[in-house]
Amino acid sequence: MTNNGHTIRVLLVDDHPIYRVGLKMSLRYSEVDCEVVAETESVQQTVDYLKAHSHDIDLMMLDFFLTDGTAKDVMHAVDTYCPGLKVLLLSGEVVHPAVLQMAEQHIDGFISKTMKPDELKQRIEALFGHSSKPNEDNDTEELSEREIEVIRLCAKGLTASEIGNKLHISKRTVETHKERIFLKLGLKSTSELINYAFRHGLTE
Repeated sequence: MTNNGHTIRVLLVDDHPIYRVGLKMSLRYSEVDCEVVAETESVQQTVDYLKAHSHDIDLMMLDFFLTDGTAKDVMHAVDTYCPGLKVLLLSGEVVHPAVLQMAEQHIDGFISKTMKPDELKQRIEALFGHSSKPNEDNDTEELSEREIEVIRLCAKGLTASEIGNKLHISKRTVETHKERIFLKLGLKSTSELINYAFRHGLTE
């Protein structure tokens, strides 16, 4: 898979060197046609790199918590220096409320730190228009109003029990709705569901 005829150039932003090593291995095992061209570990390093190399990267994989700030600080620089850059947010807890607020800053999706290489491949391929999961980007018309409501609440970080309480239905009914949503959209996890919510404007 290429991006407009060339290998996808990736900037890794994470303050844990060992995790950056693991992520590079995952990219290699995923067989995505990409190259890690740079690594940074703080907001300041990342902002400096974006200023100097705004046309040299296609994708930034960005950890939320950094040594001198958060991904929100980095996204201000993205908007200023490279507004067309694709951004995938790295998070150990994809439903953390602070992480979910990043929907307002035009990120392109989440990557859980527990994601497997094949899932990582699917996420990047979908981002660059080469999805191997044709059902994932189907129109929301095939979803019921209740299913869309469940997606919105999942994207806010609510558990099945909390969603049930809010909608006055049982936890088991919520789980049944999620199972049907996964089947209709070709999804496998809550992480993928939240990514779907971001892409289709279902996060508010």
